Amino acid sequence: MRQKYRDFLNAVMGDNLISMFERIAAYATKVQGGPWIPWLNPDLGHAAARRTANRLRSGALDYDDPRLPAPMLADMIDLAIEKDQVLRACVDEARQYRAISESLETKDREERNRSFVAGFHRLKKSPEAGDPEHPVAQRVRRMHRKRRKKHGRPRHR
Repeated sequence: MRQKYRDFLNAVMGDNLISMFERIAAYATKVQGGPWIPWLNPDLGHAAARRTANRLRSGALDYDDPRLPAPMLADMIDLAIEKDQVLRACVDEARQYRAISESLETKDREERNRSFVAGFHRLKKSPEAGDPEHPVAQRVRRMHRKRRKKHGRPRHR
């Protein structure tokens, strides 16, 4: 991979790491010293969880558990939503980084292939390629066989 692509990927990854650490730190300071926050049920969306928390706060939801008051449970649900959002944001950034990395690798691979083909054609037109005993001609034949095999074209006899 080219140096400019590596530098770009390193800069993007550095920015992603910094933003991820900032999000995690902001969430951690919010819940520091508080209760353990459970993960949301995967089937439960954020909107449904927020509605449940609002119903708990307003008293519209019948909740009778003396160990955990309803407002505290509603706050825990809100923190669980925030925890899930932090995780999803980190995963989205990782996916974006992977997509950028794969596109740059594809672009680099295509540039190398174009360069190989251009070099092959330059070598094929050189005067040394006309002499069958010359090492340049042998190299041209090897490159030609390799390209033909790669593209799946059958040998003509």
